[in-house]
Amino acid sequence: MISTDNNFLHVSGANIVNGRGETIQLRGFCLGGWMNMENFIIGYPGHEAGLRSAVERVLGKEKSRFFFERFLHYFIQEDDLSFIKNLGCNVIRIPLNYRHFEDDDRPFEYKEEGFIRLDRVISWARDLQHYVILDLHAVQGWQNGGWHCDNSGREPRFFGQKGFEDRAVALWQELARRYKGEAFVAGYNVMNEPDTDEVVWLNHYYRRVTQSIRAIDTSHIIFLEGNRSSQQFDMLDPPFDPNTVYSSHNYVEPMDGMYPGVVHGEAFDRVRLERDYRNRASFMLRHKVPNWVGEFGCLYENPSLTESNLRVMNDMIDIIEGHGHHWSIWTYKDIGMMGAVLVHPESEWMRRTLLVRQAKTRLRCDSWVERQAQPINTLVRQIAEYAAEMIPSASESEILSKLQFGLQDGLLSQVLLPAFAEQFRGMSETEIDGMMQSFAFKNCLPRQGLVQVLRRKLRV
Repeated sequence: MISTDNNFLHVSGANIVNGRGETIQLRGFCLGGWMNMENFIIGYPGHEAGLRSAVERVLGKEKSRFFFERFLHYFIQEDDLSFIKNLGCNVIRIPLNYRHFEDDDRPFEYKEEGFIRLDRVISWARDLQHYVILDLHAVQGWQNGGWHCDNSGREPRFFGQKGFEDRAVALWQELARRYKGEAFVAGYNVMNEPDTDEVVWLNHYYRRVTQSIRAIDTSHIIFLEGNRSSQQFDMLDPPFDPNTVYSSHNYVEPMDGMYPGVVHGEAFDRVRLERDYRNRASFMLRHKVPNWVGEFGCLYENPSLTESNLRVMNDMIDIIEGHGHHWSIWTYKDIGMMGAVLVHPESEWMRRTLLVRQAKTRLRCDSWVERQAQPINTLVRQIAEYAAEMIPSASESEILSKLQFGLQDGLLSQVLLPAFAEQFRGMSETEIDGMMQSFAFKNCLPRQGLVQVLRRKLRV
């Protein structure tokens, strides 16, 4: 089935419009943790490639392949897209790990199974008349140091490396060839959360990948993110392609605190949210181009702050839409930290992984997400204080941040990872399939407070 041209979206000034010239406001969710697995979303320590290797050592190659195939099968199904559509949303952003499409030892050779899986979800979206944004979340060579781009080494290697850039550009050309006629693909988010000191290389890549896509596909929107986790835009080149949307990520200070409240001695309320939003969107407002808040959301780790978190979400949506801008919430489904749909706490997955997840929390192996105090906090801070005395040129806060990232998210996560994989030793394929059904929509729980906020906002 080929979609009609009227369903294609494109940029018109500061707006996104369809083929009939009607203004479309994109509102929806990111399908985080699916075709790019993330530790806090699923509950494992470390990064995806490490998890896959650890599970293969325990289960063997064939059963390990079955393990991850069943996860992918159940995590996103047609029921999930129907639920999102019924909330009143009209877009999903699909984070992609390049490894689904290309192996490092066979560059430029594309794996059909990755495209088949992606095609299936696009077909469900087409049937629902629901838009899809393809997001290269984990790029060859890693565009940032985070677990969320499957980086085990904590250093981005992409920028200024022609081999990695060539592969990323070629993969986007392959995606463009396959989806140039698909109207319900809203566009191509060419790199998630770049982080580089040499912004000249980011500008170079954006121009090169845009030119390469345009040689194949002149119709689809291209989405470009700011540097420093999509926070900084001022060093980007001025807009150079007329069918481009710029994307900021708007995680805010009270995502895990009281709102309205006080953050770092300053009142944090709706006025502050509005001011900070305008600052982050200043590039887009100045150039009169669309802004898509590709990620925003709250941590629901502390139940006593749930109502405060929902007020943040309510006000953020009001502010974004007050500017006529677009949004997708991070994230749709997880084990309870940020998702709108939660894996049931009594499910087989949650029961089987409980002990290692508890150790992961006590070690704060997901230091960005697990904010509640643990005894390890004191130990790490003592190291930071001691190091700051030895290195006067470095601030204690900078050292502490690097320690958390390198020691807790890095070293301790990698040490804990084999214990996580050991939980699956001896499982049969039938048992694996039953466990992975924990992620199926019918077995999960909606986060009712967030669902109610969205139904009010989207008038469903």
